[in-house]
Amino acid sequence: MVKSLSKSLIKISILSALNLFVFELSVEIDVEQLLKDIKFFNMESSSDNSHVFISVSVLISIITLSMMRFFKPFIDVYLMYYLRINFYLLICLLSLSTVYIVLRIYGYSRLYLIIYLIASSACLHLFEKYKI
Repeated sequence: MVKSLSKSLIKISILSALNLFVFELSVEIDVEQLLKDIKFFNMESSSDNSHVFISVSVLISIITLSMMRFFKPFIDVYLMYYLRINFYLLICLLSLSTVYIVLRIYGYSRLYLIIYLIASSACLHLFEKYKI
């Protein structure tokens, strides 16, 4: 169980770091709506966006890995070894777009987003290949 937990933490860390890449390099990233929503519930929010970036990055990573676990039977049955990378790309795109839409995050760089999708899909493929 400890080994499984450490593998999950490694995956979350790598995927979160890739998503932080998008946040840090996107010049016009806007999380103001998310901060307003947090204030609506009378919760204190830090004026520093780095906490929000880290929270959103970890949330995207957790959703991505949860979707991978949920769709595992489909990937094994339907995609045996054919177009597996496309399945990972779809999972990453779905989790990323879901979180960005629900949390109303705007202004991200499309180029860095594409780089994130390709890099995270490649990482998921490597995780599966090397049983990480």
